[in-house]
Amino acid sequence: MREKKSAVLPSASTSLTSITKSRLEHPMSRLTAGLRTTLNTPARRSRLAPFASLVGSQLLPVLARPAAPTHVFARTARAGLSSAAPTPSDYPRSPFISAVWQKRTVTPRNLRKMASTAEDAAALIESSKRLAAYQAVKDHLRPEYTRIGIGSGSTVVYVVEAIAALGPSVTSKMAFYPTGAQSEELIEEAKLNLQYISKLPAGQQLDVAFDGADEVDDDMNLIKGGGACLWQEKIVAASAKQFVCVADFRKLSGRLGTAWKKGIPIEVLPMAAPRVLDELRRMGSENPRIRPGLPGKAGAIVTDNGMWIIDAPFAPLLLRKDTENDKEAGKGANGVWAVEALADKLIKIPGVAEIGLFYGSNGLEVASGAQKPVAAYFGMADGTVEIKTPGA
Repeated sequence: MREKKSAVLPSASTSLTSITKSRLEHPMSRLTAGLRTTLNTPARRSRLAPFASLVGSQLLPVLARPAAPTHVFARTARAGLSSAAPTPSDYPRSPFISAVWQKRTVTPRNLRKMASTAEDAAALIESSKRLAAYQAVKDHLRPEYTRIGIGSGSTVVYVVEAIAALGPSVTSKMAFYPTGAQSEELIEEAKLNLQYISKLPAGQQLDVAFDGADEVDDDMNLIKGGGACLWQEKIVAASAKQFVCVADFRKLSGRLGTAWKKGIPIEVLPMAAPRVLDELRRMGSENPRIRPGLPGKAGAIVTDNGMWIIDAPFAPLLLRKDTENDKEAGKGANGVWAVEALADKLIKIPGVAEIGLFYGSNGLEVASGAQKPVAAYFGMADGTVEIKTPGA
């Protein structure tokens, strides 16, 4: 089932540089087109450059391209920018953003107001993520709990913030188990008690684990591993009695592979990477590749476990309901897979250590080893929280 909640949180300053801008890409493409036409002289570039910085440094390389026709949508098409976009309701209502959607020309007069609106839209996304985190902690962190898993990602920052806000009277008796370096630092900075999953006593479980996701489908299967911590994340999630997912609306999808186009992260032994790539291509993966390291670092990204990551895009994965009446559906014919069939095939490839598909059962269905969340909290673009539970 799904439900929505609204709440008021303490104010928090938000910087555009700390905000994931991918969802703003499409309206920003229209604004970019206007900026490119408007800033067509050195004098205007100098005078209006501060406005451009307000809507993100990713605009600057585009401004150097040749000017394009007058209409915003025509400019967008000729610049090779995507014209597909979420609906206008995904963003704060404003005459300036509305002007873009209605194909009006962007002029110097409204640049400052449009930039301000873009900043407000980005801040609203962060606010909704924060709201989702606070709601998830309120609903699933009980005072009697003593062992809590903490995942990775931008939304988990707010999870730790919400936990720390409960104060030492609640948290002093709790131990917090990170999935990687980022969450370890968050736990220490919040002055919470740090512990490691390797020290979890035999036969014991975490009471609850909070983590994000790169994509969540209608069956509450997840793609995780965009931050290259998928192996640790799966160990922590499967070690918890209940796993709770916290994300923003961009991660909510009907089928895995619909919104997240980068591919399924697969952690592999470096020496096996070429063979794994060959096998992925035979299975129908569309251009699988070894994930490169950070800018300035040659070679592949290396995980905390000394492994490499392969990102393997597949066609959108089928749900259980898609295969109920056809037992052969989703078994790889023409590159079409169901979630569980693909996961089973991937994990059996020699050299694969772990995969970024979280699937199977949740903590309400099995006593241990669950990979799927018992609930997923999404901060929505309108400032509300959508809660998804099994069977929705």
